[in-house]
Amino acid sequence: MSDFNDTRAEARRLLFLALAVAGLVLVLHFTPLKQWIDDLQNLKQQIRGYGWTAHAVFAAGTIAAIALGVPRLALCALAGALFGFVTGSIVALFSSIAGSWGAFLFARWSGRGWAESRLAGATETLRKILAKPTITTIFVARQLPVPGVLINVMLGVLPTSQRTFLIGTAAGYLPSTAIVALAGSSLGKDSLAVAMTQITLAMAGLGVLTLLLVWLHGRVLGKP
Repeated sequence: MSDFNDTRAEARRLLFLALAVAGLVLVLHFTPLKQWIDDLQNLKQQIRGYGWTAHAVFAAGTIAAIALGVPRLALCALAGALFGFVTGSIVALFSSIAGSWGAFLFARWSGRGWAESRLAGATETLRKILAKPTITTIFVARQLPVPGVLINVMLGVLPTSQRTFLIGTAAGYLPSTAIVALAGSSLGKDSLAVAMTQITLAMAGLGVLTLLLVWLHGRVLGKP
């Protein structure tokens, strides 16, 4: 049963983030801080004026941060707030994959000694799941409440093909990126109804993801 606790812990982490965003949205709409929404709208207008240059600069910074081990979910929420749900999700997903790939390549080609020292923090569950890296096991591993850089490093020192890493990472990051970007984009909405609808949809997506992960986690670990 303890193996499933990791999946539940990650689900609780995403739920807490969604609830925190919901609370912040309510505060922004019903207190003098509502001016912050107008400020964010003005900032988004300025960002649009820069076109894809703004997206490229944000992506470059995010890639570097994720490669160095900065938690990516906060950056995904920021992408949603600045660029909106669809564009923010695309920018955040691309940046998450590229940053993780950079850490993967560094562990494989240049920093094996450093990488092996980092693996001391790997949980028994993570070691079981990634004993034989596949697209499915990488997908499941990406849902665990462990630093993403640890997974990148572990996959870098294991016999993992780059194709398997990239596809598994993209699939593993997609659900949480979309959920968090959707919640993050609600922060800049003038309409409270629209903002709360987005947060509700994010929580519904989280529920579906949790059910899928519990089922997949059991199959990967050989449980009924």
